[in-house]
Amino acid sequence: MSLKNIEESLYRREENPEEKKSFTLESLNPAQTDESPFAPASFSAPKNESKDVWIKEGGEEKKAKRKRITKIVLITAGVIALIVGIIYAAVVYRSTAFSEDKVAVTVSGPDKVKSGELATYEITYNNDNRAALKDAVVRIGYSDNFKPIGNLDLVADGPNASKYNIGAIDKKASGKLILKGKFFGPKDLMVYLNVKLDYSSSNFNSTFSTESKQSVFISSSPLTLELSGPQNASAGNSVTYTVKYENTGQDAFKDLKIKAEYPKDFTYISAEPLATRDNSLWYVGDLEAGQKGEIKFTGSISGGADEVKRFSASIGEFGDNEEFVAYQKSDASVRIVGSALLVAQTINKEKDNISVNAGETLNFNIKYKNTGRIGLKDIILTEEMVSPIIDYSTLRFNSSNGSLDSGSSVITWKGSDTDKLKLLEPGEAGEISFSVKIKDQIPIASTKDKNFSFAANAKMDSPDIPTPEGVNKIIASNTVGVKLKSKLLIEETGWYNDDTGLENSGSLPLKVGEETTFSIHLKLTNVSNDITNVKVAVTLAPGIKWKNNFLPKDASVSFNDRTNELTWNIGTMPAGVGILTDPKQLAFQIGATPSENQKGQYIPLISKAVFSADDTFTKEKLETGLGEKNSNLQEDISVGDSGKVAL
Repeated sequence: MSLKNIEESLYRREENPEEKKSFTLESLNPAQTDESPFAPASFSAPKNESKDVWIKEGGEEKKAKRKRITKIVLITAGVIALIVGIIYAAVVYRSTAFSEDKVAVTVSGPDKVKSGELATYEITYNNDNRAALKDAVVRIGYSDNFKPIGNLDLVADGPNASKYNIGAIDKKASGKLILKGKFFGPKDLMVYLNVKLDYSSSNFNSTFSTESKQSVFISSSPLTLELSGPQNASAGNSVTYTVKYENTGQDAFKDLKIKAEYPKDFTYISAEPLATRDNSLWYVGDLEAGQKGEIKFTGSISGGADEVKRFSASIGEFGDNEEFVAYQKSDASVRIVGSALLVAQTINKEKDNISVNAGETLNFNIKYKNTGRIGLKDIILTEEMVSPIIDYSTLRFNSSNGSLDSGSSVITWKGSDTDKLKLLEPGEAGEISFSVKIKDQIPIASTKDKNFSFAANAKMDSPDIPTPEGVNKIIASNTVGVKLKSKLLIEETGWYNDDTGLENSGSLPLKVGEETTFSIHLKLTNVSNDITNVKVAVTLAPGIKWKNNFLPKDASVSFNDRTNELTWNIGTMPAGVGILTDPKQLAFQIGATPSENQKGQYIPLISKAVFSADDTFTKEKLETGLGEKNSNLQEDISVGDSGKVAL
């Protein structure tokens, strides 16, 4: 019998416990088994130990084992369920401990203010959660019209933005911040304060935010601004606009500027005072309580008949983004109308963008024509030029005589001076010419005396010029703007005995083959405008050597051996240098070794010197210079005739 059969027999006996027979391996039929023939014949089961008992004990162990496994499974499941329950409860608790809806920020304060008036706003933040907040920051955004004032804990957070760093906010806690500042703007302007609270929850890593907005209406402004000018003008006429401003409040306004905006077809000519930038921006500065001022600007206007041209002027300042912030604004307009008279003028044959030099003669030519259908009688022609740089004593009439009113600086021509002004027939034209000089010496008394300019305004009027009802009296006019270029002056002196610290050596009189050193001093003066790209180029005479010794030591000086040229780069020079302040100076040393052919002569030291710069006012290149300078140094009395080369 095989082992398999034995196993089956044993299990069958377990199913029938009454069968209790002992057996031995010897009783097995060898023919029914494939057991080894070498198994011991005496091997048999113990006589006193039945197989039924052995099988029964194995079943109980299995049952006990199953019970133990079941118990372990139940305990494990219970533990897992407990852990899951704890985790679930924690998650539920955590999720309900924080909600964005339970965090709020609000801003409260006046919704209507006066421009320039100090306003106070209260910013309240609240955390109604069971969880605390961390990294809390209140961020405040506002327009250029708002200026925070006196907020010690406020930190800049970029252009037009500030922030309060709060940090942690406890659970069920709230807090308050105070924001103070002033709104600036014209009446009826609506501006806003935007407040945002950024934070993180103590039980989340994400960042959250909530915000609030406060609208503010500017009800009035202590700054007044009025722009006025002609309501009508003929195409090609000159127009003058006046900007009046005043601080009617109790507090000063700081760092104010006035900005004008011109319509298309308007050509700027001049202004009083002069514009600070782009012919349209004026620096007012601080405007105290009750203080006022005025600006005038003039230009020519063109356009089609009945076309309306609009001007505007604003007072305010530039914001962080360099955009102009208007505290007050005013507008004006002019309508283009037809005129029976046309007038045009030139100065030195130019009709616009004219720049002149001190001492220059200005030649004026005024042309006029009757373009209407009727004759015009009793015409009056005037030329107005108001400027401290004009020398009216040099006024000369080249054709028709006129009269000068020295008090108003107005030249007038009438019919008694010119026949055509008595009666100008339709289609008839005429012209008048005269000249006047710019002063040689420009009056400079303070730093404000710079950027000189004037407008030459020619006007013609006749009682016969038809004027539509409801329209201002039409006067033909033409204006030409004139700007004065800055005047550059250069002075050049030479010294043997130099008191600046440059020590010279060598023989006097000069001797052939022996080097004698001299000091050359340059002094620069700039009269009436600021200048840039300032430099002086000095060419040394042939045979003269550069000694690389100069004062001041920090001067930007370079020398080119190949061209024998010294370059002194200065950069910028304000107006009035050499007049209101000391001139710009440079001293440098050169060496002169005479040759045989120079015996008995003064030898050349400097071939030429050129002083050049760019005029910031007229935008033109300026240049002046000096020619040759030799060893005849009259400025140094110790030299005299000894500047000659000995025979």
